[in-house]
Amino acid sequence: MELITALEQSSDLPGLTPGQLAAALQNCPPEVRSAAQPLMVRLRANTQLTAERLDELESRVAGGHSERGRVVFSGKKASCHACHRVHGEGGALGPDLSSIGQVRTPRDLLEALLAPNATFARGYEPFVIALENGKTLSGVISRRTEDAIYLGTADGKEIRVAKSDIEQILPSSTSVMPQGLDKQLTEQELSDLITFLLSLKK
Repeated sequence: MELITALEQSSDLPGLTPGQLAAALQNCPPEVRSAAQPLMVRLRANTQLTAERLDELESRVAGGHSERGRVVFSGKKASCHACHRVHGEGGALGPDLSSIGQVRTPRDLLEALLAPNATFARGYEPFVIALENGKTLSGVISRRTEDAIYLGTADGKEIRVAKSDIEQILPSSTSVMPQGLDKQLTEQELSDLITFLLSLKK
C-alpha cells in the first residue's frame, strides 16, 4: 500500500507501464491489487497517449538530414554520444548503435526516444542497488569483479560498489536514458536524429 501511495505521488509515473506494475504486484494480497486499479487506469491512459503521440509524429519526422542528425546525436540537447558508441566513438553505458539502422524501423527509434522505459536492450537493463547504510544507487551494471560491482550511471560515471556494502540488487523499471526527448528537441532535430540513426548500418 505504501508503494501504491508513493507511485500515485511520483513524477516518474509516465515512465511506468501497466505490465510493469502488474508484475510488481502479482504476489500481493487482493486488496492491494484492487487499490492499484486507479493507477492502472492512469497508466493505460498514459500508454494510449504515447501511442497516439507516436502516430502523430511518425509521418511528421520522416525525411530528415543525416549529417544534421549526427550533430544532434553529439550535441548537448540530446547527448546521445555520452552513453552510446558509434563506430568506436562515444560512451558505453548504452548499446553500441553502429548498425542500429539494420535492425530498427523509424517507429522503433521514435518509440525508444519517446518512451525509453518501455523496453530495455539485453545486457543494458537498469538496476537499483540498496546499500547496507540505507542509500540506493541506480544505473546499469557495467562489470563485476570478485569483490565489487561497477555501476554505470546516467551522468556517464562508473561507480564501484563493494559487494560487502550491498543489501539487495533489484531490477528497475526506469531507464537511465532520459524521458521526453521529443519535448527537448524540435521536430526537425528529431527527424534529423532518426535519419542519422537509420543510416548507421556499418
